[in-house]
Amino acid sequence: MAAAAAVVGGMVASGVIKVVIKQIGSAIGGKIKLHKNLKKDLQKMKMTLESVEAALSDAERRSINDSSALLWVNRLKAAMYDISDMLDDFESDTQSRVGAMRKKISMPDKMKKMQKRLQKITEDHQNYRLLPETRSNEPQLPDIRENAGTMVEAEIIGRAEEKLEILARLSGSTTEHTTFVPIWGLGGIGKSTLARLVYNHPEFEKHSRVWVYVSQIFDLKKIGNTIISQLSRQQSQQILDLHSINIRLQELLAEKKNALIILDDLWEKRPSQLEELKSMLKQSKGCKVMVVVTTRDEGIANEISTVQPYKLPQLSDEMCWEIMSQKSKFETRDDKERLEPIGRDIAKKCKGVALAAQSLGHILRSKSYGEWNSVRTNHIWNLSTSTDASSSHEVLGSLLLSYNLMPPYLKSCFAYCAIFPKGHIMIKDELIHQWIALGFMEPSSIFSYWQLGESYIMQLLEMSFLQHSKAIVEWYDIDNIVTLFTMHDLVYDLARSVMADEFNLAGPNCRYAWNIDSAKPLKSSTTSPEKIRTLNIVGDETSWPSWYKFHRDAIAPAKYVRVLHSSVSSNRLVASIGQLKQLRYLSAPNIRGRVDLGCIGMLQKLNYLNLHNCQELSALPESISEMEGLMYLNLSDCENLKELPNSFANLKELVYLNLSNSDNVIGLPEALANLTKLQQLELTACENLRGRPEVITNLTELRNLRLSRCMHHIFDSSSTVQTESFIDSICRLPNMEHLDLSFNGHPLISIPESASCLRKLVLHGCRQVARLPECVAKMDRQSLFGLLPLFSVTTDDGKCYSNLGFLEHVNPHKLNIKKLENVKSPEEARSVRLIEKHRIEEMSLMWNPQAERSVDDMELLRELVPPTTLQKFEIYGYISASFPDWVMSIGNYLPNLDRMEMYGLPNCKSLPPLAQLPPNLRVLTLEEMESLEEWNTTYCSGEDGVNELMFCKLEQVNIHFCPKLRITPHLPRAASWSIRGSDNVLISWAGSVSHNDASSSFSGVSTTLIVGRSKVPLHQWRLLHHIPALIALHSYNCWDLTSSPEITFAHSKLSEWVGELASVQQLTINRCMTLEELPGNMRQLKQLQSLKLNICCSLRQLPLWLGELTSLKKLIICSCFAITICQTAYNSSQTSKN
Repeated sequence: MAAAAAVVGGMVASGVIKVVIKQIGSAIGGKIKLHKNLKKDLQKMKMTLESVEAALSDAERRSINDSSALLWVNRLKAAMYDISDMLDDFESDTQSRVGAMRKKISMPDKMKKMQKRLQKITEDHQNYRLLPETRSNEPQLPDIRENAGTMVEAEIIGRAEEKLEILARLSGSTTEHTTFVPIWGLGGIGKSTLARLVYNHPEFEKHSRVWVYVSQIFDLKKIGNTIISQLSRQQSQQILDLHSINIRLQELLAEKKNALIILDDLWEKRPSQLEELKSMLKQSKGCKVMVVVTTRDEGIANEISTVQPYKLPQLSDEMCWEIMSQKSKFETRDDKERLEPIGRDIAKKCKGVALAAQSLGHILRSKSYGEWNSVRTNHIWNLSTSTDASSSHEVLGSLLLSYNLMPPYLKSCFAYCAIFPKGHIMIKDELIHQWIALGFMEPSSIFSYWQLGESYIMQLLEMSFLQHSKAIVEWYDIDNIVTLFTMHDLVYDLARSVMADEFNLAGPNCRYAWNIDSAKPLKSSTTSPEKIRTLNIVGDETSWPSWYKFHRDAIAPAKYVRVLHSSVSSNRLVASIGQLKQLRYLSAPNIRGRVDLGCIGMLQKLNYLNLHNCQELSALPESISEMEGLMYLNLSDCENLKELPNSFANLKELVYLNLSNSDNVIGLPEALANLTKLQQLELTACENLRGRPEVITNLTELRNLRLSRCMHHIFDSSSTVQTESFIDSICRLPNMEHLDLSFNGHPLISIPESASCLRKLVLHGCRQVARLPECVAKMDRQSLFGLLPLFSVTTDDGKCYSNLGFLEHVNPHKLNIKKLENVKSPEEARSVRLIEKHRIEEMSLMWNPQAERSVDDMELLRELVPPTTLQKFEIYGYISASFPDWVMSIGNYLPNLDRMEMYGLPNCKSLPPLAQLPPNLRVLTLEEMESLEEWNTTYCSGEDGVNELMFCKLEQVNIHFCPKLRITPHLPRAASWSIRGSDNVLISWAGSVSHNDASSSFSGVSTTLIVGRSKVPLHQWRLLHHIPALIALHSYNCWDLTSSPEITFAHSKLSEWVGELASVQQLTINRCMTLEELPGNMRQLKQLQSLKLNICCSLRQLPLWLGELTSLKKLIICSCFAITICQTAYNSSQTSKN
């Protein structure tokens, strides 16, 4: 299995040799002070490597099937790493004063040995007769695709809905004669299969149909000739020039009424070439041409499409199992019952990739039970390859094609992602910085390393080799500018295969070590610690104090390490890093204890430093300026950091600086003044910028700025003019994209019009926004955060208007307006024009009931008519006694309302009649409406005499703390009632009604009733007479259930009443302090299945007749401390009791 992985692993060598040639070039260019002869030797070595590089692509392709070529590639790769280490040694030796003479003598010896080694590799390269790379002679991995017409639709599983979606997009385009519908997604996921389904669909039987396999070599002439051949239905002579091809295509398409063309597996990215392809197929006049394109690249899909590209989702585990069953002829086997659970486990490992399921199904066709189980448990899943070459190609072939065509630098960047555990969430900024630290970036005179890194990320995303992750990492808030990625498991397995020998801790070529125990010496984990390039160390968090267990040789032997990531909180780590002279990337957050960074100046190559939450870090040394290439510095939450050294201003390459919550730092303005390359600056809660805002507005490269909770530390006064001028200056910085002003309540924040040019403006917690221009309010919700959905109405003292007018230009899905008592006039509310905001689906209107008002609540509410699209509506703190007309006829204004809730309306006396409620209302809540006296549930009959009440969709009614409320004359039909502290609803019914009358409006409805905080005895709950289909009754904190003879069911009329509760299946009595015994007539509850008694402190015993309740399945008794359980009560019961 390791050998199979190595086959793929040989293909990463081209990336390594690129890095080494670049490194030699830097040394020759003067980065290292070399003796004249050494420089000549390096020049000769560089020329040799450039010659080898020209033939390396051929060697990598041969290495897939040729073991000798593979051996040569791996030897070359190992030599490249050693040359790189040698050059690092040369650089360190020339900079060191210790033993300088001895080291100068050793340099030629090292060079001589390396030259001999390289000479042998070069001679072998010549013996293999490897060919320099040329486009025209580029060997290809063999293709195993079937032709379009050979696939039987019945054999294709799980793509019926996707097929209908593509058909809809093809038929839905009526504006263009030629329609391009791209299908894009991960390699092997079934794009071509879906295209075949479309190709073979009966809808296109009478169309002229063409299938072209484009492949990675884009040849317009070949594509054109293939289409001509299939349209003419004869083997035509090849046309050699594009102009003649276009003319012939125009002739053929003009003869057809409709044509369907499938362009399968398109790789070409150049827009000019794709435009020529589109033009070639737009020659038709009078013929509708539909083109389906399959590609792995989202960028290609977007470039060539005329309608929305379709991203093909992965298959479900069940669909993968169906494919495997079909390919393995599972149904014909005698042992299928034993095999099925194993097969389903294997199907889960396919992760929705059809190609993997097809391959595994084929492999398992002739295998025994033991072999099926071996496949399930085999470490094939760590390598995603097989010892069988053909099946390996079937599983990984499509991904290998993608990988093989990557540029060398991109190969290295992709393969490096395998250092993380499977399923790991990668953070974009960290990943790019690690690529930079390892030298993976291709030198460019136009783009910075960071820009190149972002470009590489985009390419990997478009090829589906990286995927955006929806996970939220807990230490980043949701509005931060953090981009997260993950890898599909099959892609991850490919990356692991590419890097297999470089992850093998026991092997001689291990370069990347992950999760190394910091309590042990590094040599105990790997045989070649000096070759490690990336090191991730961890501590044993299960023991205390784990932070103290740090071995002195945990990292010291890794003298060539470039990337060090530590999750160890020991301050001993810092004391060990000074000797890691090649370190470029150091992430060591959360270090406990005193942190002395005196040795940090020795890390002159460091470009990334993360010391987040090192709370005992009190100072940075002056030697920090020695890290001249430092690009990223995170000192957030270092709460004891007191000052920045004078030399801090010399970190002129700094691109990212985070000092958030390091609020005691002094000297900040002076330090920032010279950091002119800063692109991201985070200063949340920083207190020492007072009086020097210009240091920020002079940072012209800034793109992202976080000033949360710190505006009041910048300005002495609360002048909105000052803050607006400052914010305006920031927004006008030429590169500014993201500005976070969260939780800046004082001074007042005044937003300038220039903020509308930002890509993202965050205003969470800014409850005192004095000005919000129309152009800013209209910003898309993806750009403007914080003001919505919760909007707080504010006003300055003495002003005749509030900020409610800011809402005039917004149209969100959800809007909650609080502090409406601050509105100054009804005209302000009218200007918002809520009724026109048809995107709003949820809305809350909130007043403070105790606050003074400038406008009567009813007058204000009259102007706040929601749009007809509203589905959820809440009113809180409204103190007028009645409602405006639109509320009393709310069903006419809000026909789509699903949920309505009213809280804390102390003076309201009446509600809209039931007939006026919205027809789709499901949930109605009335709470803390102490003056509410009546809810009129009168309803009208339709023309056919059918009661409209019968069609009411009401499901849940909650009435809480409405002590005066009566419901007359009918009880609305609802499946669930909750009545708390509202005794009038329970007792204010004219009298008993017949069972038939009561059930007329409740036909077919099984009802649950919850009663809480009732002071009236149970026998007075006349509401129960109106719920004939009561299946669950839950009471809690009800004072009096059995305190009189009537309550013990001795009353002559009570027996009939109990009979009407015969449908009850669940009964809960909670916190009934006076209940001493259960009434005997409860034995009539023959349907009772669950009885719960909770905190009934006076209940002394359970009756013997409980055993007669044969339907009872659950008896729960909690905190009834006075009770004595009589076991005889259960002897006759046929049910279990809990």
